[in-house]
Amino acid sequence: MANSRNNACMIYDQNKSICVDTSLPVFNLLGKRYTMFILGVIGNNNTRKNFNDILNSIPGSNRTIIARRLKDLVNTGIVKRCKNKIVTYELTSLGIKIRKGIICFLESIDNF
Repeated sequence: MANSRNNACMIYDQNKSICVDTSLPVFNLLGKRYTMFILGVIGNNNTRKNFNDILNSIPGSNRTIIARRLKDLVNTGIVKRCKNKIVTYELTSLGIKIRKGIICFLESIDNF
């Protein structure tokens, strides 16, 4: 049984193996409503965005859910909350890497 568990939670690629289990919280967050849109909006033009910029850039979005997703993204280290005169959000280095991976993934399934 343990061997089948190892086979299910590992991805092997050439000379390396990657454990899927450690990525599950991030995958779960990415699958939640508005998360991908938020990463798109914050990463576009590589500039900080305030809450209203993000909210108004996502048609039909819900203020409460956007606030919750931003909090989740900050708590996982994907987005950084910056407080100067106003609160803004920007991608962390992890967020930039994840966004690049999402772009690569989306390009690969573009004609799906």
